[in-house]
Amino acid sequence: MRKLILILALITIPASLFAQDDSWRNRGGDRDRDDRGYGRYDNSFELTPFAGYRFGGTIHASNNDIFRRDLDLAASLSYGASFGIPLGSPLKLVLMVDHQSTHLTTGDNYLFAPATNLGDFDITYYHAGLQIPFARSRGAEPYVIVSAGIANLDPQVSGATSDNRFSASAGVGVRLPINRNVGLRIEGRGFYTSVTNADNRCTVCEAVNSRELYQGEVNVGMSFRF
Repeated sequence: MRKLILILALITIPASLFAQDDSWRNRGGDRDRDDRGYGRYDNSFELTPFAGYRFGGTIHASNNDIFRRDLDLAASLSYGASFGIPLGSPLKLVLMVDHQSTHLTTGDNYLFAPATNLGDFDITYYHAGLQIPFARSRGAEPYVIVSAGIANLDPQVSGATSDNRFSASAGVGVRLPINRNVGLRIEGRGFYTSVTNADNRCTVCEAVNSRELYQGEVNVGMSFRF
């Protein structure tokens, strides 16, 4: 089902975006350029559907009233989309939706021992942030990205309800241009989500052993500029 969603998203993009522009390649690929032929900044909107792999994350016993034990989130595929809005400078405002369907496990640490599946768990990040380019060249457009928003935590377990919590992320990525309008984007991010209840907060405890939710993700997508 995930693959079908991504395929449908890609084929709905106008085919004209894929047309090669030889003159663009010869000029270095940007409308705004400095004396060396490199782009000063990109002033186009950008849509990027992506698929990735998300890993990590522990729901600690002190933060859940259902199982009352530490539970890990199984690593699994993720998918989503981002939309970049130019700010008239090298910076872009980026809106992102990033979903993962995973499951809760016991986090068994014994070698080769199977972990118990205790129920499905969905996490969806809704973030807004800044994309900051650096060391840009004709063949690669690296960037740093920071964002914040909410994480929707939705356990598919009897007696549990979904919840929205503050979330933030930071990461690095690179866009590899294919032609003027299309590029391959590769990105890695770390996510933080506040899940500790106010009544359970302890400054000393948090300094020694943080009980918030942390995840990592790598993803690949096709970016379309217009």
